[in-house]
Amino acid sequence: MFWADKLLEKIEGKQVINDSFTPSGIVHMGSLKGPVIHDTLAKVLREKKVDTEFRYGFDDMDPIDGLPANLMESHGKYMGQPLFMAEGLEKGETFGGHFSKMMEGLLNQLDIKPDFLYRTSVLYKEGVFNKAIKIVLDDVDKVRKVYEDMYKKKLSDTWYPFQVICPNCKKLGTTKVINWDGEKVEYECLPNLVIWAKGCGQKGKISPYDGKGKMVWKVEWAAKWFTFGVTIEGAGKDHASAGGSYDIAMELVEKVFKTKKPLKLAYEFFLSGGKKMSSSKGLGITGDELLKVVGSERARFLMIKTEPNVAVEFSPKGTDGIPALFDQYQSFANSKDKDHQRVIQFSKTAQKENLPDIRFSTIAQLAQMPNAQDKIKKYEEWAEYAKVWVEKYAPESEKFTIQKELPKEVKNLSKEQKKLLSKISSEIFKDLHAEEFQTKIYELGKELGLNGKQTFSAIYNSLLGKDHGPKAAWLILSLDKDFVKKRFEEVSND
Repeated sequence: MFWADKLLEKIEGKQVINDSFTPSGIVHMGSLKGPVIHDTLAKVLREKKVDTEFRYGFDDMDPIDGLPANLMESHGKYMGQPLFMAEGLEKGETFGGHFSKMMEGLLNQLDIKPDFLYRTSVLYKEGVFNKAIKIVLDDVDKVRKVYEDMYKKKLSDTWYPFQVICPNCKKLGTTKVINWDGEKVEYECLPNLVIWAKGCGQKGKISPYDGKGKMVWKVEWAAKWFTFGVTIEGAGKDHASAGGSYDIAMELVEKVFKTKKPLKLAYEFFLSGGKKMSSSKGLGITGDELLKVVGSERARFLMIKTEPNVAVEFSPKGTDGIPALFDQYQSFANSKDKDHQRVIQFSKTAQKENLPDIRFSTIAQLAQMPNAQDKIKKYEEWAEYAKVWVEKYAPESEKFTIQKELPKEVKNLSKEQKKLLSKISSEIFKDLHAEEFQTKIYELGKELGLNGKQTFSAIYNSLLGKDHGPKAAWLILSLDKDFVKKRFEEVSND
């Protein structure tokens, strides 16, 4: 049974699905897994006629706590400020707004259309979380106990799960709430609270409501479940590990907010070469790069083809990882297996796509042949992906270019291989189909005592300057026949 069908098999009553993204930087491909999984769950529920609400948010109330080196000079001064306040990369936008738009564009391409697309900062300002804020401040002892029970560590009586936006320096990451009198919180903006931002030293009292500050992340997560009535929200492995933010939020929503826990669903990382994909470590690619090379349907397929808690190996750079993904997609699409068909059903997007009857690797080869454009016209969409793959991700062994000058590699050809080229040059102008020509080439080599590798490497060395390449007959027939005849005669007479 398809994993989503199995997970939701016994679900009853209205369901509220929530997911969110912190818009603090470029969207890594791994950040798309959550949205695709939650969207798939929403679509399965609606198929079952279950009343379903899907929310997706941008957590732009979070402070900027890190920047890439190239932005430190221009944006370092905003460290500690909420994402929705800090200046963006372009005029007239905010830092959080810039990356929220980036993710929103990717969601559209993936055919993910939440019922509610929200910005957390707006909800704070509108007072949506005021009730939750009052609960966590009034019942701070209960919040502390959940933390203490989970981490086996005593918290100070002045610890509060809330930070204000300093009215003076506009920083949130540097403030600490030390008291709550039922109406206002007492706060300090500390110079040394964190290593990534410096507070201004301001002290004072302020109302915690209507966007003046925010709950700390783990408490905020539980507050969202309480406020929205969330019944389903998964989490990546980094949050869902034992004692992580997911576990804390589950305890908080039940013990502080007195609300039922949402359905628990943990999903694994993508692996590249056995290691967790990480943009900071140069592993994997961005969400935008992924869609440009595999398209929205393969991207969705990659996210849902296995159970969420199974790590997926996907190494896009310098490997056959991308062609293998296309092959697997074709295999599932052509399969009669019900589970495979379910995966394909929820991989599809509103953009209709024709499934090619040849492999992606073959299309990639044809895309590199000078006069083969007519042959790949009917595979136009996949041909575009293939061109991107060849240009940016394919290993050198899969790339080839017709050499304008005689390659130096032909010096290593044997007399028999040169004789073969002479014989092939006599066959070029005969009206042979590619399959017939391929067989003829092999037979000519065999007559000269050459094995398959020796036969075809003679052709590749002469035209490409390497000992391997696409199917020889197709390559030759994609080229100007006079050029090939002249080249082969030049080699055979050398």
